[in-house]
Amino acid sequence: MIEIYLLEHLDAFARLGTLSAASEELHISQPALTRSMQKLEQELGVTLFVREKHRMHLNDNGKLAADYAARLLAENRD
Repeated sequence: MIEIYLLEHLDAFARLGTLSAASEELHISQPALTRSMQKLEQELGVTLFVREKHRMHLNDNGKLAADYAARLLAENRD
């Protein structure tokens, strides 16, 4: 089962677009957020990100997962 905090981390990254902005909003360190994203990829068994030297962004799988995470989080709030 995927833990809710992993979905919250993915949602924050998808909305804000950078690790630094997402980690700031979530009040966690960038390395902790990176580890969360790696854990989520492992649990889902797919790559969610395109990793470049100083940048990371969602690939198509990541965009689908982020949309799904946003919907689940909205349902959870209701």
